[in-house]
Amino acid sequence: MTITEQPLTPAAAELSQVRRMLTLRQDVKVAAEGDDVELTHPWGRQRVHALGAPTVHRLLALGAGPVDAEALAGDREAARLLSLLGRFPYLVTSILDDPLTGPLATAVPIARSASTPGAPDLGGTAVVLSRFAYLRRLPDGPSDGGGGTIGQGCVMESPLAPYRVTLHQPAAAAFVAALTTPRTAAEAAALAGLPEQSGAALAALLAGTGFMEPAAVGAAPELPAADPPLWDFHDLLFHSRSRAGRHDYTSGGVFAHQDVPHPPALPGAGSNEDGPGIDLPVPDWDEVTARDPRLTEVLEGRRSIRTYAETPVTLEQLAELLYRAARVRQVIPRDPSSPNSYDAIDRPYPAGGATGELEIYLSVAACEGLPTGVYRYDAAAHRLQPRRWHGPADEAAFRELLTAAWRATNCTVDPQVLLTVTSRFGRLSWKYSQIAYALTLKHVGVLYQTLYLVATAMGLAPCGLGSGDTDAAARALGLDWTSESSVGEFLIGSRPASGSGSLPQGFCDIVDTMREQG
Repeated sequence: MTITEQPLTPAAAELSQVRRMLTLRQDVKVAAEGDDVELTHPWGRQRVHALGAPTVHRLLALGAGPVDAEALAGDREAARLLSLLGRFPYLVTSILDDPLTGPLATAVPIARSASTPGAPDLGGTAVVLSRFAYLRRLPDGPSDGGGGTIGQGCVMESPLAPYRVTLHQPAAAAFVAALTTPRTAAEAAALAGLPEQSGAALAALLAGTGFMEPAAVGAAPELPAADPPLWDFHDLLFHSRSRAGRHDYTSGGVFAHQDVPHPPALPGAGSNEDGPGIDLPVPDWDEVTARDPRLTEVLEGRRSIRTYAETPVTLEQLAELLYRAARVRQVIPRDPSSPNSYDAIDRPYPAGGATGELEIYLSVAACEGLPTGVYRYDAAAHRLQPRRWHGPADEAAFRELLTAAWRATNCTVDPQVLLTVTSRFGRLSWKYSQIAYALTLKHVGVLYQTLYLVATAMGLAPCGLGSGDTDAAARALGLDWTSESSVGEFLIGSRPASGSGSLPQGFCDIVDTMREQG
């Protein structure tokens, strides 16, 4: 059976009058006590006194389901209710409803900073979708906060918008797509197959909730030109979604995946690991503490060094560095009586929830005592597990990984040893929602600093890299990048004798100079 959409007849178009409906977010609870009400919601709780019985009744009705906005105008009690909603705009959901076709769009406030969405009259002004707006489908099941079910529509969000808009009809999504090019609302509606009145209402809702920009400087002055020039789309989105304040998604240690076994504390052998591992020497405590410089000397002497001595780093030096910076000191068994418990990992650097999700792989180009190749550091056994090459493609992937590191240094360093830091993401996301990837990057940072300080104390040449090649790492290390992927790269080599200098014997700063200038 073939279904074709027919344009609305003039009579049907006249009947297609989009109504603006209002309701409270579905997670807002209204408790009435006489003329007083208590509002409980994701951002806290407020008590409002002496509203009067009619206003309380209307507020309870608003919490029970959508009410036509026009019905809230025209009398004193309605004005009191609108005034109350104006005090708490972040609790009010707006719905565009077409009597003929059903809901068109739902705008749900997702941040306490949300204000009452305006309804600018765009007229014939050309507008364009914000470059930070995006469309996606949310997982099935939970409510969208405004009466719809996530998964039954296309959801539009933006890190700049304090609203989430669910587009309930394909034509509404087509309307948004039409506005990726500057157009008037009427032009976009015609392209999407929407009545002009529906397009005007939808454009006004999107503009009022922060998803639209003027298409030209000076046009539609009521629309802010919300385009921070120094942000890339993905960076701003990542920042806004991995911290509280600009979204309403459940965040933090919520244990959202208890139905899935928690990934093991210690990774097993990879598919391309065959043969015995290489047990690394364990450094002697007394020897290390006797020759180590003081912490302040190491902190002040830390530098990124991108030149190496002719004699490469040794296996013994790598062993000490890995042991002191990244070994597993202890596995703390889970509490079997708690469904939220898991085996925790203790390492020399801190990690949220003691998840210990980071692993280290070595791509060795030059190291005394260690053949060229790829190795996984078994941090619990302090052992290197060779990743065997089974053909030319494996060796090519290894060379590609080293080339990516060379490029990351602006083509200035031929690596001796590249440490690739990977994350077993499930160790974090099993417990943490919204913030898991941000946490793993924080962990990479503290591991970088730990490697820097230990390498500096040992007289090695450390250099953290700012980028790496995810696909090259997956091929070279034999990993599924969606389960375990590279998140950091760190070069280690032998420190050259000339030009390296000694550790400082005093502080060096620009404090006095700046104070003189100030």
